[in-house]
Amino acid sequence: MLNKVSVSVFGLLFIVFTSYLSYSILNHQIIGVAVTKDETGQQVVTEVSPEDWGYGRIFIGDIITQVDGHPTSSYFTVRTYSYIEGASSIQLTRVGEGGDQQFSLSVEDEISLKEVVLHFVLPICAVILFTGFSVLVYMRKKKDQAAIYLILFFLSIGLAYLSSFSSARLNPIGHLTQPLMFMLVPVFFMQFMNEYLERYEERFVSRRFLNILYVYIVISLIYSQGRLFTGYYPINQYSPFFVLFFFVVANVFIVYKLICKFVMHRNDKLRSLFKLSFIAHVIGFLPFLLFFAIPRLIGVTLVPAELTTIFLFGIPIVYLYMFVSKKLFDVDFLLNRFFYYSLIGFFPTLLITGLAALIMSQDDYSWIKWVQMFLAVYMMITLFLFGKEFADIRLRPKLNKDLYNFQGSLDRFSKRISRVMKRPDLEKVLEQEILSILPVKDIAFLELRVEKDVHASVDVIRNKVPPEVITSLRGLSQRLSIGETLSVPHGLGVVIGHKGSTYHLLWLADKENQTKFNIDELGWLNTLANYSAIVFENLYLIEGLLIDLESEIQKQKGGSPWVLRLIFNLSENERRRLAADLHDSALQDQLIWYRRLEAAMQMQGCEMAPGLRLEMDTIREGLLDVIHQIRETCNELRPPLLKEMGIIEALERLFEEAQMRSNYAIDFRVTPFVRDLGDEHILAIYRMVQELLRNASKHAKASTVLIELEQDDVIRLYYKDNGIGMELKELGDSFQHMGLSGIQERVRSLEGEISFRSKVGGGFEVFITLPLETEIDYTHKKEEVV
Repeated sequence: MLNKVSVSVFGLLFIVFTSYLSYSILNHQIIGVAVTKDETGQQVVTEVSPEDWGYGRIFIGDIITQVDGHPTSSYFTVRTYSYIEGASSIQLTRVGEGGDQQFSLSVEDEISLKEVVLHFVLPICAVILFTGFSVLVYMRKKKDQAAIYLILFFLSIGLAYLSSFSSARLNPIGHLTQPLMFMLVPVFFMQFMNEYLERYEERFVSRRFLNILYVYIVISLIYSQGRLFTGYYPINQYSPFFVLFFFVVANVFIVYKLICKFVMHRNDKLRSLFKLSFIAHVIGFLPFLLFFAIPRLIGVTLVPAELTTIFLFGIPIVYLYMFVSKKLFDVDFLLNRFFYYSLIGFFPTLLITGLAALIMSQDDYSWIKWVQMFLAVYMMITLFLFGKEFADIRLRPKLNKDLYNFQGSLDRFSKRISRVMKRPDLEKVLEQEILSILPVKDIAFLELRVEKDVHASVDVIRNKVPPEVITSLRGLSQRLSIGETLSVPHGLGVVIGHKGSTYHLLWLADKENQTKFNIDELGWLNTLANYSAIVFENLYLIEGLLIDLESEIQKQKGGSPWVLRLIFNLSENERRRLAADLHDSALQDQLIWYRRLEAAMQMQGCEMAPGLRLEMDTIREGLLDVIHQIRETCNELRPPLLKEMGIIEALERLFEEAQMRSNYAIDFRVTPFVRDLGDEHILAIYRMVQELLRNASKHAKASTVLIELEQDDVIRLYYKDNGIGMELKELGDSFQHMGLSGIQERVRSLEGEISFRSKVGGGFEVFITLPLETEIDYTHKKEEVV
């Protein structure tokens, strides 16, 4: 309750005080006439300000006899400050060659429109703006001590701005307020930085140094107002110098401390804080210091204070944002953009200005000049936009090195996701890529299910997430799009995939340097999200395909022909990969060790015992057998030159090798083919014959095998052996005949027909018919034609 009363009283007093200063500005002209008492006791004009009311009406050397009907020496501003201000009427004597002339001047109460804007509108807008900022800070951070000093910093800037124009009219309250607020501005800033940096265990200046500054302010204030109490003029004469000197030195010291802090923390999270503070301070105070304050110390005014103080508006906006949002602008990003656009904008500006000067210097009709001006500017802007495209490609990456990192990251990420086959793998790749580029510590993956008229549900898939993030996401109800960014507490959310009403989200914690994600970073994240969405979609398609495959396989006799063909194609691809691995690794290693062993056995001067040499010969023969077995395995997994040789020659070679390993003779009968077979048919026939020969060797115990192959409108394959035979009802029940079941599935995959004929002791026969073109092939060709 007491706190509310104190705030209310302070606010009321502030409004009354501001209203009084505004009244003193709006109801009095700045006369700008300085007087000095001569030897005779008369007040003689010694200075007239060129920008004020007295210029052109009162001249140096004029004798002021009365002000507002009273003797000049008794008038308050003359007696106190040796200036005439706040007067309604002035009577003066002007000494000339024709004698003394008496003049009576009336000072208008209303000020000019220019003075209204510069002396009242801009300052009162600043006060209102800074007061609004102060209220916002107080409402959000009333218990934070740094907030109090930030409010005082805001209000002191506003009051210093407003009271300076009341002080220029020599209003006593304004004249007292202006130096006090002017000197308190840098001190309040130092105290704010001290309190703000305590949360980072850092200090801007020492408390002892702040106490010294407060003592200086008190002494300077007493000194500047000394004539009110002593009546001694020299005391007041140099007071503006001390105030300006303090303001200049204090702000230079602040800039120096900010630079030191930035250098000290250039590699940690406080880097952006000090860099932003430095830039804001330089932008806000540098124009005032360079163009008014410092020249004023040596008696020169380059730019009026009314114009230079406009830059002060930027300082509170920056610190308000920094304090309330707890995030900083990405200063490096903004500076790079500023320098880049400043550079590419300089030359068009120079050319446009030169063309404008050339056109305006011609003696011609005015409307012709405006047409020429329009055409010249239009042409220059068009050429500039063409040139900007070139600059964006060639020049901008050199000024902004992060663009190389983002481009390289996208290239690297696109290559890595091509090998992703599972969702956890994608999340791992995405997490590694982001952590390598952005200064964030924590990343998490979530699933968000958004149902109509129901609160969204959130599941954390990977890593931990603050509870505030979950609460924020549960309040979502609208549909989201891929790459969309969501503002959530403690970081940023990005949509990286979705299926139906389920969205996959990536959550990134706030950056360690406390800056916001800039445009380039958001664009990079958006591109990563789109890449990830494509992978998610492919994973969903593969998942759906596997479900379809399982359902097809569980039907009646297995799967449909296209499913079987897909399975066999995948199987052949695995066979090829395994054969290549065996050939390039195990087989080559065996050959190397065999050659080393053979070289060691043939070394000259190396005597071996007969038993050891016999053992070494046995090992060498064993290595040769292993090498031969690996080669045979590779040949079975991937028949060499099958496509190049054709099916007939490949089978003849297979039969030669099979007869060398087995005890049966093969009678191969083939008729010339009418048309060439496709790769899929060649491989299927080869595999079926291979499996039949393996069955004849392991199970049938046959001594003769007959194989016939012919082609007309279909392909016919006939197999017969004189083995022990079998009961056909045992064909599907025994694991020993899984190879024959595989042959059946291959025939079905090619939409062919197969039949078996056998009995115990009566051999085994197989009849296979394959169409030259399957229904799937026909449909595929028809789609290609269409």
